[in-house]
Amino acid sequence: MIHNSNNDGNHSDRTSPRPASPPEPSREETFSLQPTRSGEMTLLWEGRFLHSSVAPRREARRLAERVLQEAPDALVILGIGLGYHLEELRRQAPSLPVALVEPSRELLDLSISHNGQTWWETYRPDLITTPENLEDLTLHLNQWGSYTPALVVLQGVARHCPGEEQNLRETLRRYQKRREVNRNTLRRFGKLWVRNTLRNLASSGRTWGNSGKSPSEGIWPGIDDLAGSLPGVPAIICGAGPSLDTVLPNLAILQERCLIIAVDTALKVLQREGIHAHCAVVADPQYWNTRHLDNINSREKTIVVAEPATHPRIFRLWGGAGVLAASLFPLGSFIDHRLGRTQKLGAGGSVATSAWDLARLMGAREIYLAGIDLGFPGSRTHCKGSFFEERLILRGHRLEPAEQGLYRYLHGAHAEPVPAARGGSLLSDKRMEVYRSWFAEQARQHPDVTTRLLTPESSAIDGVGLICPKELEKQLDPGPENKEPPALAVDQVLARILKTVSRRKTMPQEILQGLRESLTKVHTIARQGAALCQTLQNHRNIDPRDLARLDRIDQLLCSCSDRELAGFLANQGLEEAAAHAPSSPREAVAQAREIYSALSQACTYHQDLLTRYGLDSLK
Repeated sequence: MIHNSNNDGNHSDRTSPRPASPPEPSREETFSLQPTRSGEMTLLWEGRFLHSSVAPRREARRLAERVLQEAPDALVILGIGLGYHLEELRRQAPSLPVALVEPSRELLDLSISHNGQTWWETYRPDLITTPENLEDLTLHLNQWGSYTPALVVLQGVARHCPGEEQNLRETLRRYQKRREVNRNTLRRFGKLWVRNTLRNLASSGRTWGNSGKSPSEGIWPGIDDLAGSLPGVPAIICGAGPSLDTVLPNLAILQERCLIIAVDTALKVLQREGIHAHCAVVADPQYWNTRHLDNINSREKTIVVAEPATHPRIFRLWGGAGVLAASLFPLGSFIDHRLGRTQKLGAGGSVATSAWDLARLMGAREIYLAGIDLGFPGSRTHCKGSFFEERLILRGHRLEPAEQGLYRYLHGAHAEPVPAARGGSLLSDKRMEVYRSWFAEQARQHPDVTTRLLTPESSAIDGVGLICPKELEKQLDPGPENKEPPALAVDQVLARILKTVSRRKTMPQEILQGLRESLTKVHTIARQGAALCQTLQNHRNIDPRDLARLDRIDQLLCSCSDRELAGFLANQGLEEAAAHAPSSPREAVAQAREIYSALSQACTYHQDLLTRYGLDSLK
């Protein structure tokens, strides 16, 4: 939602009222205060009004009303001016978090000086940042749980800073698209993530007390031992995109000079060519993705890096060494915290993004992407020999050949042309755009890490360069004076880590006991709240003292440190219940009942799974 001012718009802890590193003006800026007919002051920036020249406070009030009509869940202001619009937005929506993107330090100082410190302490934003530090903005929006932030732009500021305005709009557009994808993914896979996590707990828990457990049993340790293990060693991330076929001969040479990290879809293809990945990243919760690891040889040479909600078949199938990244979900985090797993991997929606973050975590400062096409070069979806391609061929028949399935895959996702790394274009879809945005954002956030594409057929990514594989071979050639291949250091380090991570642990009973107790506590409070709401709805009139009873139940719920266990699956119901502000006590009670019911149902789902997988009786 974009709002422009025209002349005729659950708080987190507030940050410092000044930007940490405000930009210095590129030239001397001229500001002047001028009285208006209404008796209020307006502001000119190099001769241009930032507010109304007649009644700036009335203008700000109307702007705030227009902004809030669209029910945003956060406010982003570009340029403070004299703060009229900031004050009105704070007055009319005191519960909404506000971020100020301020392009001028001098203007910010002037506004605070003009209004006074008391005014500033009353209305200051929750976040102040600069146009050069928009990553901080998206980080806070994510922490606030915002899906629909409103952008409020002063016309005068927009005229002086058109580039900053355009960049801010584009940043918010990408943020909202990514949040929407994440929300849809949660709705689609939320229960599956919970179910997989508990199934994986069950399979590890059954080894308690057994001295002779099989290699596939027990809990995988965290990825903490991998952190910083190979500082300065270049890494190649291998995906199963069509362009992987073109660089397989080069990878056979480069594997002696680089850390090779494969996504699950590419592991078998690499092994067929004699390329043994040092690490393989697996994160998908669905069964069909486990098939990429069928009939894998040389497992002793590869460490699988997975996530606690990965499909259980992976843990049964993989007999080699494996480690777990700390979970991004509340249930997994509950377990990780008690097992000492702390290191997480970035999640941009694709296994390739997690693989990139693994390379960075291990110490790589040069990361190369091979077969990470984020599109469909040559109207193909995967490289030759991938499970997806083989499955498509096996399922084809006379009335529905493989080409028909490929056509549906390409065009069912509404593929559109996007720029290719070598020039020209290739087909891609909106889902891939989210992944490209993630890589581009990492390039900005980690300037010390250089990322390049090895495959020119891949889609172009902002901030990611392109290098010829032959050129990379020359750059990484150890030379005749260096008889020891660089890969030897990688092999030695990983061999040491392999010995460590091969020792799997058993699940302490205290963790499951704590999980059961936390769910029971939240469930009891939620049922009490729902029952009270039902009683109040039967009353002819709702007494304010009854609402105070609901407040006490809310406080009990907020005191539960593990309430997010249920809130994770209840998220959709909570959002729908809180979509509209109640206009009467009766509506407030109805809304509260929906919230308590959603939490109660989520607790019941978890508890039923504990019973189904025998986790409520393991000793």
